[in-house]
Amino acid sequence: METKDNNKNFDQSQYHELEILKTVDEDSLLNNRKAASKLGVSVKLAHTTLSRMVEKGLLNIKKENSRKWHYFLTPQGILEKARLTVSFFEFSIQFYKEARKLSAQLCRNLSECERKRVILLGNGELAEITYLGIQEWGLELIDVISTEGQTAKFMDMTTISINENFKKHDAMIVCLYDPSLPMGSLYLPEGVEKSDKMEWIFK
Repeated sequence: METKDNNKNFDQSQYHELEILKTVDEDSLLNNRKAASKLGVSVKLAHTTLSRMVEKGLLNIKKENSRKWHYFLTPQGILEKARLTVSFFEFSIQFYKEARKLSAQLCRNLSECERKRVILLGNGELAEITYLGIQEWGLELIDVISTEGQTAKFMDMTTISINENFKKHDAMIVCLYDPSLPMGSLYLPEGVEKSDKMEWIFK
């Protein structure tokens, strides 16, 4: 798998690091030769990559013997793996499928509880996915809030800012996520206060 030439935010070394982080997450037993085979590079380059990741604090090493080395993700390595995954795939198929399933279930729950007047907090890809569930389960979308400080178009609506007065609603669906942990639970960006009417897709 190769990185795209036009992806300026993700170079080949970052791709190598992501593949190593994913490999270690699945199996801690790793050596230079196995890493080289996984990355499709020379053993020397694989060794350089592993050494750099240890120096950066992404990996810890436990030596069982001279031939068996175990690599483990550090907390920083876990966060870096999540960040690189989002950066590389941008909006992965896996994330789309999970978001589609959970947002549809949330919309169904709201419909069955007669909480049909809803607001979307966020107007990006996650909001577009959620909008499908809104249509499927007969909810009424009455406002879309943009947290980016400027108005925009969402479907046939104009977004409002987080500081404007919202229309009377039954639920506010949070359609925002932390780029470093896309499916993390109960995410809210800094400066947005929690409300008892908020509902999260990932929770």
